[in-house]
Amino acid sequence: MEELARRYLQHRRQFGYRLFSQGHALLAFARFADEAALGQPITVALALRWATRQPALPITVASRLSIIRGFARFCATFDPRTEAIPVRLVNGTPRRRAPHVFSSEQIQLIIRRTDSLGPWRTTLRPATYRTFIGLLACTGLRTCEALRLRDEDFDATAGTLRVPATKFASARILPLHPSAVQALGHYRSIRRRRFPVTSRFFVGPYGRPLTASAVQWTFRRLVHDIPSNGARLRPRLYDFRHYPAFRTISGGSLLASVSKDSGKRYSA
Repeated sequence: MEELARRYLQHRRQFGYRLFSQGHALLAFARFADEAALGQPITVALALRWATRQPALPITVASRLSIIRGFARFCATFDPRTEAIPVRLVNGTPRRRAPHVFSSEQIQLIIRRTDSLGPWRTTLRPATYRTFIGLLACTGLRTCEALRLRDEDFDATAGTLRVPATKFASARILPLHPSAVQALGHYRSIRRRRFPVTSRFFVGPYGRPLTASAVQWTFRRLVHDIPSNGARLRPRLYDFRHYPAFRTISGGSLLASVSKDSGKRYSA
């Protein structure tokens, strides 16, 4: 079963699907199947045994079964004994949990707090996180998209940012407000003076690329006492995705709300 799972993942990835977490889960099911029913086809009972092997909410069980469902269709072409996994097998209709919606005051507070971050030897850490968080807030970029930015993606003359392609979207050109162009240009100039070799736009210690785990850890420090108004316990970096839309719908000025406390910090 594990060999079939690897063939299935390779087949899907040839069509552009990355299947990171789903791939790990599917291989875990395949190993479970090889241990519990070696040489036997996928059955509804076997899928349920794996999906409920640990206590979980119905939505989690339904998510696990959905991972197996496509794999079972693939396996059915090789073994007609394979059973189809019904869509409504578990009452776990996916529901998006309400996100935290940042206020302009909270964003200003987070940006001010970056000044208290312990500096790297280059003292670039506060400026890196100030600019990184400000960029997320005023553009709604995904964290992974901002982390992958390179120097050539930012065009200060045209006032645009080229966002690399992801699983969900092709590469796109994002127009920037002049204040955002100024802030990104300022950060790039001081970063180039300290790390002239790197091609990454945002860097961590010693000029290495800024990592998602470092950003998550630092962000948790910056928002540790900010209460969440969403369904989760605390605000997430991903919640910045909703801020531009919220400011537009509420009739507020996005750039003004983020730049109110900018000064020399972050003008976007």
